[in-house]
Amino acid sequence: MTRLDAAVSEVFETMLERSCDPMEGEVDTVEGRIVARIQFTGAVDGECLLYASQATASVTAEALLGTPSEPHDPMVDDAIGELCNMIAGGWKSKLASPDSNCNISTPAVTREGLEGYQAKFGTKFSRNYSFQGNVFGVVLAF
Repeated sequence: MTRLDAAVSEVFETMLERSCDPMEGEVDTVEGRIVARIQFTGAVDGECLLYASQATASVTAEALLGTPSEPHDPMVDDAIGELCNMIAGGWKSKLASPDSNCNISTPAVTREGLEGYQAKFGTKFSRNYSFQGNVFGVVLAF
């Protein structure tokens, strides 16, 4: 969990110039969420999911891109996908060899939420994070 927390914190401080803190509690899988998924293959097989409400996704996109974003703007999907990509890459970079010898996919983004989502992997970490009162979740499964 500390690798994930460090990766999220570094991405937010570096790319969004925002402080982002982990929260205690279970991951909320409410409908109407934007979900980005990155898959790992190689020494580690798994996935990283990042999900957020439409409002949080818009605020995140605005912080990342520097321009105002409407909730249904396609740039919001791109920003959430890129954020997931940076967090997954940051987590992977903290792995020791040989686990670090894995590839990560391009992000797949959906607006269908996590309804019916089942992790296909045995180990799963999930955590909510908050920046400026905006909450999003990250799931790592491998």
